[in-house]
Amino acid sequence: MKKSTTIAALSVITLLTAGPLLVSADDDDRDDNRYEHRRDGKGMGANFKQYSTEEMRIMAHGQALRRYGPGVDVSVEETPDGTYRVQFRDADQNLIREQEFNQYGVPARGGYRD
Repeated sequence: MKKSTTIAALSVITLLTAGPLLVSADDDDRDDNRYEHRRDGKGMGANFKQYSTEEMRIMAHGQALRRYGPGVDVSVEETPDGTYRVQFRDADQNLIREQEFNQYGVPARGGYRD
């Protein structure tokens, strides 16, 4: 009787200790949305949108109001190589800042941080 009880107890202990090893070998968590950036090559399902000249003008006006307040003149012009040159001027038409952006709104040249 003692021998069968000992064997049964060892069997239960073996099953309980091997259970977590079997569960951790499962790789179903890759189907979760946390790993979507590995599927299409873009970061976390990024949707890269190309902006038009009018959209760049609207964003530049908003940025000028936020940074410099009212009274700032903003000009946006498209360059021959497909980028946008944005100039901020004060009321006396003095150049405050000039920066160039690509079609995605990312600084291309002349970018600096204040």
